[in-house]
Amino acid sequence: MYPLIPMVIFFRKAGNYLPLAGLAILLGLTACTSPSPKVSPQAPSSELVQAKALAAEGRYRAAATAYTQLAADAQSPQRQDYQLHAAAALLQGNYQQEAKMLLESIAPESLESPLKLRYHLLAAQLAIAEGEMKRALLLLEGVESLGPSLEQQAALHRLRAQAYELEDNPLAAARERVQLEPLLSDAQALQENQRALWGLLMGLSPYTFGSLPQEPLSPALQGWLELARLFQRYQLDSPDLQQAIENWQARYPGHSASLPLLQAEMATLPTTAYQPSIALLLPTEGQFAASAKAVQNGFFAAYYNDNNGWPSNIRFYEVKIDSETGNSNIYSIYQQAQTEGAYFVAGPLTKQSLAQLVATGDLSLPTLALNYLEKSHEGIEKLYQFTLSPEDEAREVAERAWHDGHRNALALIPNTQWGQRVKDAFAERWERLGGTLVKSQAYDPEKEDYSPLIQRLLDLDDSQSRQRALQELAFEPERRHEADFIFLAAFPRQARLLVPQLRFHRAEKLPVYSSSHIYTGYPDPENDQDLNGVLFCDIPWVLDKNAQNDPSYQSLAAAYPRNLEQLKRFYALGVDAYRIIPHLKALQQNQDMTFDGATGTLQMDAGRHLRRTLNWAQFKKGQPQPVAK
Repeated sequence: MYPLIPMVIFFRKAGNYLPLAGLAILLGLTACTSPSPKVSPQAPSSELVQAKALAAEGRYRAAATAYTQLAADAQSPQRQDYQLHAAAALLQGNYQQEAKMLLESIAPESLESPLKLRYHLLAAQLAIAEGEMKRALLLLEGVESLGPSLEQQAALHRLRAQAYELEDNPLAAARERVQLEPLLSDAQALQENQRALWGLLMGLSPYTFGSLPQEPLSPALQGWLELARLFQRYQLDSPDLQQAIENWQARYPGHSASLPLLQAEMATLPTTAYQPSIALLLPTEGQFAASAKAVQNGFFAAYYNDNNGWPSNIRFYEVKIDSETGNSNIYSIYQQAQTEGAYFVAGPLTKQSLAQLVATGDLSLPTLALNYLEKSHEGIEKLYQFTLSPEDEAREVAERAWHDGHRNALALIPNTQWGQRVKDAFAERWERLGGTLVKSQAYDPEKEDYSPLIQRLLDLDDSQSRQRALQELAFEPERRHEADFIFLAAFPRQARLLVPQLRFHRAEKLPVYSSSHIYTGYPDPENDQDLNGVLFCDIPWVLDKNAQNDPSYQSLAAAYPRNLEQLKRFYALGVDAYRIIPHLKALQQNQDMTFDGATGTLQMDAGRHLRRTLNWAQFKKGQPQPVAK
């Protein structure tokens, strides 16, 4: 058996060579395998003795040459056995290109299990050295079926751990190191493995801890993860940490983690590795200041009131927006947050700032934007998008009306960009469901008399024109018969004018559906009498009285009673933005999963947009009364 010799292999990553120190497994792999069944035992030749001696002296190219000469005179499978020894020596000496050519000359499908196992381990080692982590992991798939020895099993887990770590998958690397541990008998190797494992775990963010895979974890790995979270959550000299460790030991008696070693190792880790922060990026001045402040207060209210068990600090960063151009300093603020240890970003709030940030092509941190990009920017890695989208609400109106049995719609929308966006979203969803948009009519939100355009919408003007042909007959204008409901996109002032005028023009039998924008968000029965009968959707914090039992709602109501009434939806957006962070990965992986939030029932689509399903209400006696979803 050949001795195992320490080695350093250099891996290319992001344009730099990174040293990866490890056990020199290659010679050990080739030596510790049982000989192929067809290789007859025989006394080693002088050439074989010389090849082994050259390898032991570190003369790897010469050793490879000696093994290659032996292979030339040997029959299968002895020939492939010597070739694998030669490839191992070349890799040991970092002669990667020559090792690659030699391995490519071997047909692995023709090898019996022991030689095939060695081939796959060597080829995976080469792939890691060349920076091809996915190929390495593919080569290592299923090799357990080839009957590896204990030492080869250890080598297998080391290789996988290295590949996953270099592929920026620390959780998978940690899993491999946990599986490696019971295969190690040497005290120094055990300590080195625990140091490597601890470094991986302490580099995990609370975001990662909150989005662990749903499948059961082994008790050993679960214990390691919980221990790492304790060290992230508490200061090293905190009495709370000591108590938490004692509780952990009671839950995981006999766990292999060496606490003295890990506590000593903490001093060598970067502070930011175990004191992570969430960066909240919002404007404080200009036209978005009030809504941004509500989002900020909601975010912090959730932070202080929720006991969700995942550690986090929040750092607020001010985004400055130019009042003339709408451009902001978002990218420099994003970079500053990253430099100062942020592991997750919430924000920005405005669509233009988000577009600026994405245009840099440098979203290196998981980011929950509080707006939506235009469709031309879809598919940005690490970007989640969440906002109070009027387009989403228009689509929900279409779905509700369809569910209620309607098929022919009229639309009454403001002649603004906002109105056009809402109308387009409604029409697209309505027609996809199979409905017909019979007619739409735009109105000027600054006017008060909407009779002419309502007549055009209902075709009353055409009906009245027929009167001139029937002057001697009794006549009363008839509204459009084929429509069976009206979609009204309006804010409270316009809605209080439009709805009574619709009734005046004999449209009282046409149900009116609207979005949350029709409602101020707080009861105003005197002014909202004119909206009686209108169905609309809104967030749970507005329509569900049980929302007042939410601790975050209660703290906000006590601190900002007037603002909460007027900006309740933005406070709720801030609350949900904080609460959703640990669940983003799970929602992304399972698009059927939902999250009950203050802004609605949240679900993630394939583009990583959080879509809301809202509550529904109908105005009665000037007040919204909940209706079934």
